[in-house]
Amino acid sequence: MFVHVPIEAKRFTHSAGTQVAEHWHPQGQLTFVTQGTSSITTAEGWWLAPPGRAIWVIPDMPHTAAYSEFSDVIQLLIPPSLCVTLPQACRTLQVSDLLRELALEALTFAAPGRNNHDIPAICQLIVHQLSAASAGIALFIAKGKDRRLRQITSLLQLDPGKNYSLETVAEIAACSPRTLARLFQAETGMNFTRWRDHLRVVTAVDRLSRGQNITQVALELGYQSPNSFSTMFTRLLGEPPRRFMNNLRLAKNLPAPS
Repeated sequence: MFVHVPIEAKRFTHSAGTQVAEHWHPQGQLTFVTQGTSSITTAEGWWLAPPGRAIWVIPDMPHTAAYSEFSDVIQLLIPPSLCVTLPQACRTLQVSDLLRELALEALTFAAPGRNNHDIPAICQLIVHQLSAASAGIALFIAKGKDRRLRQITSLLQLDPGKNYSLETVAEIAACSPRTLARLFQAETGMNFTRWRDHLRVVTAVDRLSRGQNITQVALELGYQSPNSFSTMFTRLLGEPPRRFMNNLRLAKNLPAPS
């Protein structure tokens, strides 16, 4: 007998370097990372999820996806009728232990011979968990809307460790430093220096998730020493990079190094 399943669950593995072309879904999409990283880009900017975190994309939102290393993700597609209480904008989310188990259970919905009587209750629990989920650390980089600002945010993303001055990038964008500074504040909510610091830390999360060591990441991203990098990382994300890496290992169910 056919049973309507309101939440569709799929599991994907992606090889390093996989790029998914722009597309959209009529449903809301939750991409939960169990291994590797997922990066999703919309017109607003890009979101990053390491293991134990997820990216929520609202219904009908065009987006691309990228995977910088081998990644395992669970995707939940949630119909608009169940999205009313969910975030009305894209965001990153912490995945609780309960939500993780519910997502794994949702993968069994289409299994032959499964007893489907509990599916509505499980779907309601998933929606409740998503409604209550913490945004966690802000792994989002705003691109801005103004053409000049987008030119510079794209340039900086290509080489986050480059120590461009505001004056230099303003010249590249063919506008005054004052105009560019105003655009950063108005369209990203951050001044130029803070936006670049945030870009570097989010980039660091991606690289640390891939197993690069702290010293290597710090130097590649333009910091003079691992200590100065650790200070910035802690200020923006609330925990030092070594603790972050240990938490990543826990999310992957891997033992901490001796």
